[in-house]
Amino acid sequence: MKSNETPVTTQTSGKQVDPVIIRGHTLLCLQGFRGEGYSPDFVDNMAAIHSRLHSEPQTPVQVTDTPDQFCRACPNLKGGCTLRGPDFEQHIVSQDRQVLKLLGLKVGQEVTWAELLTRIGSRMQGEMLDGICGDCQWLALGFCKEGIEQLRHSVNGIL
Repeated sequence: MKSNETPVTTQTSGKQVDPVIIRGHTLLCLQGFRGEGYSPDFVDNMAAIHSRLHSEPQTPVQVTDTPDQFCRACPNLKGGCTLRGPDFEQHIVSQDRQVLKLLGLKVGQEVTWAELLTRIGSRMQGEMLDGICGDCQWLALGFCKEGIEQLRHSVNGIL
């Protein structure tokens, strides 16, 4: 955080709390999370963070294009994402940066989860995931697209 920025605080306590660190693409994945993942540890970790963010929308989030708090429980994390081979991290970094640009965010920036939901809902559409997520194994399930569309409708008042 820059010295001239105000720390992000929780609305209920007013105390400064450590931000949840989230990769750009994971911001979109969270919209479709349904308790599935790469391993039981990964699912448990994602579920715990997902639950916290949704129960405490003023939680500060620091966006990144490097492995985040979700990745640390992933069996494919070996110095970076190795889901599709040892050089796959570069693809994920590119994807993260694309999402952050679409959301008007910079690596290292801190905003609340509520602000992120507003940005996702007002700037994204489910169909955009085809170009962002490519051949992600989770994209075919449609959960992320559906979650983004629901968020978009709630943020924009679309019926």
